[in-house]
Amino acid sequence: MEKRIDVNIAGYALTVRTDRSEEHMERLAETLNERVREIQKLGGTANYLNVIMLVAMELADEVLTFDERFQGIKDQVEALQREREELKTQVDRKSRNLLATLESALK
Repeated sequence: MEKRIDVNIAGYALTVRTDRSEEHMERLAETLNERVREIQKLGGTANYLNVIMLVAMELADEVLTFDERFQGIKDQVEALQREREELKTQVDRKSRNLLATLESALK
């Protein structure tokens, strides 16, 4: 159920409609505020819009980096699953061959 949650980001009050918990939204706002403070400490711009845009770019970069890492891990998992299936097929074939050899030897 969507609810309205008030947050404060970089000194601006916002009301957000979301299904997320209030605690989650507070964590998001605090994360953004921490990033804003970091950018402001570095100096270079006092314009809040520029600071917010730099924060957004940093966060977008992190999202893309995590997405690339996730895709790499997903590809590795898929390769391991294929390898497991190939090994299972080899074990099954060798088991059948061994069983056939044993049956022939016992006759």
